[in-house]
Amino acid sequence: MGMNSAAFSDAPSLYTRPMLPLDLTFTVLNVSLRAVEGVELPPFPGSKLEGAFGRALYDLACTQPQRQTCQGCPLRAICPYGLTYAPSRPDTLAVASLATPPRPVVFRVAYGEDQRLAPGEVMTFGMAVIGQAVTQLPYLLAALREVGARGLGRTRGRLEMTEVCSVQPYNENQTALLQGAELGVNLSPILLGQADLPPVSDGHIRLNLRSPLHLKVDGQMTQHLHFPVLVRALQRRVSNLEQLYGGGQSAGADFSHLPLLARNVETVAQHTHTVSQRRKGSQPEQKTNMEGLIGTVEYRGELSPFSALLRYGEQLGVGKWAHFGAGLYELEEARP
Repeated sequence: MGMNSAAFSDAPSLYTRPMLPLDLTFTVLNVSLRAVEGVELPPFPGSKLEGAFGRALYDLACTQPQRQTCQGCPLRAICPYGLTYAPSRPDTLAVASLATPPRPVVFRVAYGEDQRLAPGEVMTFGMAVIGQAVTQLPYLLAALREVGARGLGRTRGRLEMTEVCSVQPYNENQTALLQGAELGVNLSPILLGQADLPPVSDGHIRLNLRSPLHLKVDGQMTQHLHFPVLVRALQRRVSNLEQLYGGGQSAGADFSHLPLLARNVETVAQHTHTVSQRRKGSQPEQKTNMEGLIGTVEYRGELSPFSALLRYGEQLGVGKWAHFGAGLYELEEARP
């Protein structure tokens, strides 16, 4: 899931404006699996992939399976599963209201139709690995291979790994990390930071919402994606990720000017609709609805101060269930 790069083909590779205090790197992986058996997946398979990946990673990494939770485990700070699926909230995190730290692994899947793969057909999806979690890449790649071998979807159809590539989503650069049954693994992914994200020019842009976007205002999911609402959500998510897995430059930083500037950006058009999908909850037999907006939103105004936040959100998602791949969008220049 990349952006319409042609719309920004003349943009320089580095910012001309001062960058926000965000020392956050990440890598984007493209994963390809070939179906060995028939596979049936829902319109938004992010939660299925995330759950299967978590179980595989737990089995590979956990050395104390007798524990009910990661809480209190002396190896939590170095365990690949503990770091990615049960991250602890450090005392230095400058957000007192954050109950559950965001995870540093984000699945990148679009909302579509029910998927039915026949044997031989290939399934592809993306995964972003954020900051310090990149050091766990050997375990993450092993878990990705195991996801297909264990089976996915309603029928638990098996798939075989064909390739995992690290990509630069704004150009054609990529490097293979894992291919088929080969034992060799490349552990040098393409890392992206704020300076590698193309600037967003002032003017008129369109957000193409590719997976359900769920943002709350006054405790309820908002139906109106006004720009200040989006900016506040992006700033919270990116700053939290940066403090947890990056350089921590955003701790105590003053972002108060951003909401004020965001009020001057006009919402030109919004063409969205709500989608909903049932998923398993955290407890056995528990079910919950994943609900969010799909469609397009157009904004016009001075957008360049928000370049970094918009680009980080484009790759890492925003809003509720972002680690499942919810809240992903593509940016493109809109024509009047």
